[in-house]
This record gives sequence, C-alpha cells and structure tokens, in this order.
Amino acid sequence: MKTDWIIRPATPSDIAIITRHRFHREDERQEDLDAYANWLPGALAACNYLGLLAQAGDTVVAGAGLSILDWGPIRGDTQARRGRIVNVYTAPDWRRLGIARALVAGVLQLGKEQGLNTFNLSASEEGQPLYQDLGFVSYATEMIYKSRK
Repeated sequence: MKTDWIIRPATPSDIAIITRHRFHREDERQEDLDAYANWLPGALAACNYLGLLAQAGDTVVAGAGLSILDWGPIRGDTQARRGRIVNVYTAPDWRRLGIARALVAGVLQLGKEQGLNTFNLSASEEGQPLYQDLGFVSYATEMIYKSRK
C-alpha cells in the first residue's frame, strides 16, 4: 500500500540515491552526477548537508535535502548561515500522497534545530503551491552570473 512509508535520515550509503534525486532527468551529464557524488560525503560528514528520505519497504521513493550555507549577514537578517532546500524528488508513482510535504517540513525542522531561520529554494511551477503552503514566498530580485571557462 502507498501509505506504508517511513521517513529516515540520509546516510553516506545513500549518496547514489541522493545524487539521482538531484539529477533525475535522463539527459543529465555524467560529470555533473560525479561531481555531486564526490562532494556529498564531505558535506554529510561536516553536517553541511542534511537529508531525509522516504522509504517504502526496501525502496527509497522520495527525498529532500538541506544545504547549510555560510551566507553572511545581510540587511534585515543578522544570521550568517541559511538553509537551501535541495533535491526534493518523489518517484512518479508516489506523488500526491503528502510525502514531499512531509520531507520538506522535516528538513525545515532540521534546519531550525541547527539555529537557522532563513531558507530558500528553487521551485518548479508544479512545486510552487506546496512551498507556498509551507510558508515560502516568491522573490524576484535574484540573479546569477557564471564565469565562462
């Protein structure tokens, strides 16, 4: 039954699963997967990445993670660290059962237990209602610059 799932902490033995959640499209570049899989063990060991996985029997059906970033204080927020919600993924057959909501709420709680009070994420159109229900609001001032190699 699709109601028989539990949430558990991610461990180093879950690196391949977490990497697949981050890069879940079929056309992903292998070098991206390898880079993330190589980064993740150190981030887990340093507690700069906290993850939760939903498991049904022996199968992981969903996951969500929290990257803890040394952001530095900004106007209106004196806290130096913030959390970035990442790797929110649910297997297609397990969607619309409240699993992602439970996982994101769980990683938010983990972050709050670490003293974080500011969290951000990148949301797909499909995911926006979930995040809004959890208290996230859109902000349109963010931009990105990538140096060309």
